[in-house]
Order: sequence, then C-alpha cells, then structure tokens
Amino acid sequence: MRSKLCIWGLAVAVALGGAAGCARHPSQEELNRLEEARKAAALAEKELEAKKKEKASLEAKVSKKREELRKLEAKRDAVKAKLGGK
Repeated sequence: MRSKLCIWGLAVAVALGGAAGCARHPSQEELNRLEEARKAAALAEKELEAKKKEKASLEAKVSKKREELRKLEAKRDAVKAKLGGK
C-alpha cells in the first residue's frame, strides 16, 4: 500500500511540475489534472487508513486466537498428564 501512496505522490509531483510550465497561469486542463491528482491522492490516503485499521483488527484476532490456542494446549497437556502421559 505504501508503494501506491508513493506512486500517487509522484503523480501529484508530475502534475504540479507540469502546471508550472511556461505560461503565466495554468490552463484549465492543467488545473483539472491537478485536481484529479489531488482527489486520487486523497483517495489513496483513505484507502491506506482503511487498510491500517483492517490490519490492526486482523492482528488483534490473531493474538486472540493464539491465546486461545495456548489455553487449549495447556488443557490438552493437563488431560494427557492425568491419563498417564499417553
């Protein structure tokens, strides 16, 4: 996801560089491209935040499952010990 953000950043930089052409004022086309680049960058940032939240949620689930596994393994080991180590 980080690479996507870098790509969008480069796109914005290119758009800004193109907007600073020889003309005194940017053309409407250049302004439109700049606005599109800004929207794309904002969308990429929103996607990044959503992915970060999703990652945190998944990491919490993994942690919970690992704890559950640890408890079940301890219970299994206790049952094995009661049965004589079979």
